[in-house]
This record gives sequence, structure tokens and C-alpha cells, in this order.
Amino acid sequence: MQRTIEYFSERGPANTERVLELACQRAQELGIQSIVFASTRGYTAAKAVELCPDLNLVAVGIGRDRFPAEDAERFQETGKLIFSREVEHDYPPDMQLAFRRFGQGTKVAVQVVVCATQAGLVKEGETVIGIGGSSQGADTALVLKASWGFSDVQISEILCKPV
Repeated sequence: MQRTIEYFSERGPANTERVLELACQRAQELGIQSIVFASTRGYTAAKAVELCPDLNLVAVGIGRDRFPAEDAERFQETGKLIFSREVEHDYPPDMQLAFRRFGQGTKVAVQVVVCATQAGLVKEGETVIGIGGSSQGADTALVLKASWGFSDVQISEILCKPV
């Protein structure tokens, strides 16, 4: 089997729309129902609603103080929103470092999927697409099995990431 990975020359928000396009396309091809993504300030969540309206969208913010209340309210009309500071999860530093070696977005994509699983927004073992980024916007998308714990994460595909 052969798959193509799209590499971005730079990290950051300029890649968000393309990441979501790739994620929605691959979700359709594989019959994936859920896309879980980081959205600290609401930008990625708004783009996801625009580009992937037919999927189960789960946004994981850091804290309520960073996500504008009006954007949170609007997103929750079509998707689900949680905040990682409100979900008890232990992301071991050695695992963070290991995933970060593939890029900050990889580390974040794994984290948001585990948070969403622990919050009951995706089922453990469900194949989902996890999206993360490097500070702002999205720049990494992975196909992985939703897992309750970080040591059980299984990444089956890298759709895109920065070089």
C-alpha cells in the first residue's frame, strides 16, 4: 500500500485550511466519523465547521479563558468543545518528547484525541483523525485509534505535517 504525506515548508496557521481539507477528504475515504482537533482561540473550530460540516467535530481548547465565549457558543451548535485543563489526563513527559520529535503538532494531535476519549466524546478504539498545531492554527493531521491512555495510542497514517 502506498500513501502520500503532504509536507508543509513552515509551521503555523497558514496551513489550517489545507490540513482540514486533507482530513475531511481522508475521513470520507475511510468512513471516519470524527475529527478531533486543537483550537485554543476558536479559529480552527470555525474553519472546521465551514469545511467539514457533516462530521462529528470535537474541539479541544486549553482553557475557557482563551476561547471567546461567543465562538464557543456558536461552535457547540454543531460540534463538541472541551478544555484540556478540565480533563484529568497524565501525559508522561517522555511520551510528549517522543511525539514532539515528529513535531509539536503530532504531540498535540495525540493529546487532543486522548482528552476527547477520556471525556467520552469519541469511543475508545474508534478510528479518528487527530489534528494539532504549533502554537496557532493547525499543521498536522494523523489517522489514529482513539485511546484512553497515551501508551495505547496507535497512529496508522500521517496525512500532513511541517518539515
